[in-house]
Amino acid sequence: MLWLCIQLPTLPLEVLTRTLKAGKQTGALGVVEQQRIVARNRPAAERGVAVGLSSATARARNRGLHLLQRDRAQEQQQLAQLARWSYRFTPLVSAQAAGPIRDGDSRPACLLLELSGSLKTNGGLRALLDQVQQTLAQMSLSGFMGLGQSPSAARLLSQLPAHRRWLAQAHTVPSPQQWQQWIGTAPSKLLDCDHHTITQLYACGIRQVRQLRTMPLSEVTSRFGRSFVEYFTRLNGSRQDPVSSDHPPAQYPTALYFRRPPEHSEPLQFPANHLLRALYQQLQRRQCYPRQLHWQRDFGRGRSHSYTGAVSRAPLASQRLLALTRRQREQAAPEPVRTLRLTCSQPEPPAEEKPAEALFNQGSQALLNKLKARLGHQALSTIALTGSGLPEQTWQRAGISSLPGNGAQKCPPPPPCHPPRPNWLLPRPSPLPHRGHKLFYRGELQLLQGPEKIDGYWWQHGHHSRDYYMARDKDGGLYWVFQDLTSRAWFLQGIFS
Repeated sequence: MLWLCIQLPTLPLEVLTRTLKAGKQTGALGVVEQQRIVARNRPAAERGVAVGLSSATARARNRGLHLLQRDRAQEQQQLAQLARWSYRFTPLVSAQAAGPIRDGDSRPACLLLELSGSLKTNGGLRALLDQVQQTLAQMSLSGFMGLGQSPSAARLLSQLPAHRRWLAQAHTVPSPQQWQQWIGTAPSKLLDCDHHTITQLYACGIRQVRQLRTMPLSEVTSRFGRSFVEYFTRLNGSRQDPVSSDHPPAQYPTALYFRRPPEHSEPLQFPANHLLRALYQQLQRRQCYPRQLHWQRDFGRGRSHSYTGAVSRAPLASQRLLALTRRQREQAAPEPVRTLRLTCSQPEPPAEEKPAEALFNQGSQALLNKLKARLGHQALSTIALTGSGLPEQTWQRAGISSLPGNGAQKCPPPPPCHPPRPNWLLPRPSPLPHRGHKLFYRGELQLLQGPEKIDGYWWQHGHHSRDYYMARDKDGGLYWVFQDLTSRAWFLQGIFS
C-alpha cells in the first residue's frame, strides 16, 4: 500500500487568522492552549517564541506578542473539509485530529490518504502531489507531506527534511530499500510515542531508528514496553497498520434563505450555482449521479413554484447542470423569492458503458438534456422491445430514460433472425382479398417463399398462429403477407424497400 500523510502543524493559527484584520496578521501572533504556545507565526518565531513555551515566558520574550485562544472546533471543521475534498482521489481517507497537550507539546493534526489505486487515474505521482499542494494553497493552509508504505511510516517521514526534499521533485514511488533507509536515519525524537519513552531512548544512547533494529526484540520489549514494540513493527511494515477510515457525510446544503427576496430570476443565478456545486461535490465523492433535479421557489404565505430538470448522463459538471435548469427558472413568472431549495431523486451509480456507447452518446446526451429542459421530460420518447412475438407488437414507445447510459436496465439483444424482414411494417395488418388460391393487392400476388410460422401469446386462450410468406406483384414489388391459421384470412404485414 502507499500512504500519503499531510501534517498540519500550523492549523491552529491558520483557522484563527482568517478573521483578523490585515494589520494584526503581520504582527507577532501565537496560539495558546492550557497556558502553552501550540502555534506561532514567523514574526513571533524570529523573536524567540517557540512551541511549548508557557504564555508568560512567551510574553516576556516578546511584549508585542498577540495571543489567541485555540479553537479546536474550527480546526476539526477545516480538517473535515479537507478530508471531503480528498475523496476525489481515494475512498480511504483518515483525518487525525490534534492530540492533547502533554509535556508542553501536542501531536499536530494530519490527513492520511491511501494512494496505491489512485496514481494512474490522476496522471501519476507528481501530478497528484501537485494537485494536493495547489488545494492546500487555495485553502490558505501549509503542511508537510510524507509518503510511506504504512500510515505510521508516512507520518514519520513527513517530519524528515531529507524525505520532504525528495518528495518535492519525485515522479515515481521509491523502492522498499529506500524507504527503510529513510526510516533508519530518522531521529528517535520523531517517533510517535510519549515523552517518557523518548527520554528512555536517548538515555540508552539510541539517537536514530536504525539503532533499534540492531537490538533483539525481547530486549526492546523489556526496556520500552509491548506497545512501543507494536508501533515499531507497524513502522517497519512487519505488522498491519490499520487506521480508521472516514466517510463523506450524506448531507449537503439544500436551501438558501434570502433576507431581501430578489424580484428577478437573474440574481438567483449565484445562489443556484452555490447549491449545485455543493450537490455536485457530494455526488462526486459518492460516485453517483442524479436522475432528476428538483427546484422549489418559496414566495411566502404558502405560495411556491416547483420545476424539475432531468439528467440523462452521469459525467456532468456543475455549470452544465446549472444551464439545464436556467431556462425553466427564466420561464417562471417574476416574483420575490424567499427560499430557494434543491433536492435530487435517488442518486445512482453510473452505468457501465460500451466504448461505442461512450463515443456516440457524449454529444447526443447533451442535446437530450437541453431538449428536456426546453420541451419537458414527456415530450421525448424512444423505442423499447416487448415480449410479444407478433411483428406489430414487438416494440412500444418508452420514456427517454430507457436509452443506454441513463441508468435503465438494458434489454438483451434479440436473437439473430435469418429470414428476411421488411423495413416498413404497417401499424396494423391490412386484410388482403383472395379468391380461391389467389391473393390480390394492386393486382395479383405471387407467393415466393414460405411458410414461416410465428405464434403470439401461445400460452393464452386467444393466441395467434400465423404462416408468413414473401410475395411479389406484377411490377416486381415485394411484400410480407401472412395467413391467420384460426380464421384462414390473409393479411399484409409489411413492404420491402
